Amino acid sequence: VPPSYGVRHFHNGFSALSQVSGKERKQMAGILLGCLVGAVPQSALVAVRSLLDFIYIAQYPTHDDTTLQYLQDSLEGFMSHRSIFVDQLKIRSHFNIPKFHSLLHYVDSIRLYGTTDNYNTEMFKRFHIDFAKEAWRASNHRNERPQMAQWLSRREKLGRLDHHHDIPNLVLELKKYINSMFRRGQRATAAEVQDLSLPFDMLDTWDSFKFVRAELGADEAIVSQKQDTESVKAQPARGTEPARFDTVIVLYSDKAESTGVEGTRVGRLRAVFKLPRQVGNLIPAWADEHLAYVEWFTPFTKVANPQHMMYTVSRPAKREGRIIPLTQIRQSCQLIPHFNARNADRTWSSETVLDRASSFYLNNWANMYSYQTLW
Repeated sequence: VPPSYGVRHFHNGFSALSQVSGKERKQMAGILLGCLVGAVPQSALVAVRSLLDFIYIAQYPTHDDTTLQYLQDSLEGFMSHRSIFVDQLKIRSHFNIPKFHSLLHYVDSIRLYGTTDNYNTEMFKRFHIDFAKEAWRASNHRNERPQMAQWLSRREKLGRLDHHHDIPNLVLELKKYINSMFRRGQRATAAEVQDLSLPFDMLDTWDSFKFVRAELGADEAIVSQKQDTESVKAQPARGTEPARFDTVIVLYSDKAESTGVEGTRVGRLRAVFKLPRQVGNLIPAWADEHLAYVEWFTPFTKVANPQHMMYTVSRPAKREGRIIPLTQIRQSCQLIPHFNARNADRTWSSETVLDRASSFYLNNWANMYSYQTLW
């Protein structure tokens, strides 16, 4: 399974874990369904998908009659398919488990007492660790508040520089992009572009970038206080550390919106950079914004698979890339390779699978934000 923001890679699998924490259970849920495709019967897959639907919908920060009906429907879907684990797969002899019984009371409890994030202090504990404890440790414990604020600010601005991003077509795409800045009558033809010379020989690049994503469904007061960031990497290999080029959702056409996949495409982020400023003074239309080089996967299938509700994309035989404004990247995403779980290709690894596998599922179960936006 390739790395992705917010998704944990279990190097030794699930079986070796003991005393599993709530955080680890959430991390398992993010990749579980993709790992089960092709390994279990369809009825079992629908049961797991329905249970994951229930878990994710139950965590919504706001609810209405529609979302509570979704919650009830997902529970009924799990209940109607769970017998396969007893009758056919023989994994359990019964489901008389208190935690499963408690699922029956979620809808009524939410109507009576509000959303489930009111039932524990997990969110506030996390904020205290990130914004107080770690910042305190970084200070000299004297007049600590300005130091803590400065430490938090600097942590957001750290970046590293490198030059090897495995982009064989970067020079040609730069020529095409710069050519597009000119007015139509002044542009070179497609054949002439290849013979043009770039007016620079160096670029400022970044190994990663962050952007703020608002919690969907939350009111504006909550969003302004809870700035949830997402990090995306385009990091070349260095030393023994392997390269990491994340996959992202790109706004591809005018049909694209803040949620859903219509009008979007999946791209693999190869570089984040800016054109040199001094050259920009010579050309009025020179781009002064951050840019990204992405390599495309094929467009999404028209509909998601009805069993696991994930879309499929493929890696083209010929690498196709494009330079785009960084603002066209809507969010990060994780792709799960399509493989036979009973006879997996042992040459694949977390670091190389995006280069070797040919077909992938878009993992809309990776985290709550993906669940709410990738459909």
